[in-house]
Amino acid sequence: SSLKAILSGTPINETMDLSGITLTPRDIDRAAVYLQQNQELISNVELCFTELTDEGFLQLLPTLSSLPNLNTLSLNGNKLTRNILRELTETLKDLEKFPTITWIDLGNNVDIYSLPQPFLVNLRRRSPKHGNLPTILEFGESQGSDLESSDTELCESPGNRMGSPQGLTPHLQPQASTGGSCAEAIQAENDSPANQT
Repeated sequence: SSLKAILSGTPINETMDLSGITLTPRDIDRAAVYLQQNQELISNVELCFTELTDEGFLQLLPTLSSLPNLNTLSLNGNKLTRNILRELTETLKDLEKFPTITWIDLGNNVDIYSLPQPFLVNLRRRSPKHGNLPTILEFGESQGSDLESSDTELCESPGNRMGSPQGLTPHLQPQASTGGSCAEAIQAENDSPANQT
């Protein structure tokens, strides 16, 4: 589907899915207007593989964080850096922002290999009944040295979310629930039979 077609209709399955569409700053403005106009109807936003940068995400953040029913936010496969983690963590401290969020996918971005503890704690505060946390996982051994401090070590995979938030999971897994195109794109190459020879 084209961006114009998606943004001119009503959300399908409570989702705004722009995955695979390269978003310009003007497109991001249009998406923000669409989200505002349909805020009560949207519970999932999928922006996977849209070439989204930190600047573009920060342009959308006020709108995304104000959506009253947003449960999942899929941002994997973009050009986001760990700099947005600071903004997201600060935003999540305010319980009025992202009031119903339960899952944020930041996998397969520029340099986001783990999520800081405050990010995860503030996310859990929104869904205390869920025994799971959405997270980013460490990719291979080379990034293990990138961990800056103990508060960045809390990770678990979206597909295996019931584990203890005490260590790192070595790869991304697809989301177990209704993930659609974004979740399918997460699976790490290391898991494919071709790479296990």
